[in-house]
Amino acid sequence: SSRARGDKPDALAALQAANEELRAKLTDIQIELQQEKSKVSKLEREKNQEVKQIKEHEQHKSTVVVTELKVKLHEDKMKELQAVRETLLRQHEAELLRVIKIKDNEIQRLQTLLNAVRDGAPDKVKTVLLSEAKEEAKRGFEVEKIKMQQEISELKGAKKQVEEALTMVIQADKIKAAEIRSVYHLHQEEITRIKRECEREIRRL
Repeated sequence: SSRARGDKPDALAALQAANEELRAKLTDIQIELQQEKSKVSKLEREKNQEVKQIKEHEQHKSTVVVTELKVKLHEDKMKELQAVRETLLRQHEAELLRVIKIKDNEIQRLQTLLNAVRDGAPDKVKTVLLSEAKEEAKRGFEVEKIKMQQEISELKGAKKQVEEALTMVIQADKIKAAEIRSVYHLHQEEITRIKRECEREIRRL
């Protein structure tokens, strides 16, 4: 009986010691768990910051791409305008040459009449004037006819150039808009992928 009473305090002491050891381990586990939670929170903050930086970087890249596309579109339009300007300049030069040729012919005609007057031949002057008048009328008609034909042809050509330029600009706008949409979707997919990887990493931790 005394031995049984002696064993009971020893068992109680052993139980208390085991209980204290378990409490100490539980405290250590709680501390470790809290540390792991802090690490996970820190990683979450870091990942969120990283995702934010990546998103800002991708938005910046998108802005740069859009700006570059706008600049290229502007350059293409300026090139088209320069081509139209050069075409109009060539047409103007051709018109000047035509006017100069007409004036030269007029000077030559007047010189011929002046020579006839100096020679003192009225009949000859009359014949020359009549011939010149007929020739002038015919030439004037032909010039006006050619001029109208040229103007019609130039108007058709200018209309065709404008239509082609407009078609090219519209096509370029469509292509650039498609490129911008494609770049934007790629960026969104990349951001989504990075976000999923971060979430998987956070869950793993």
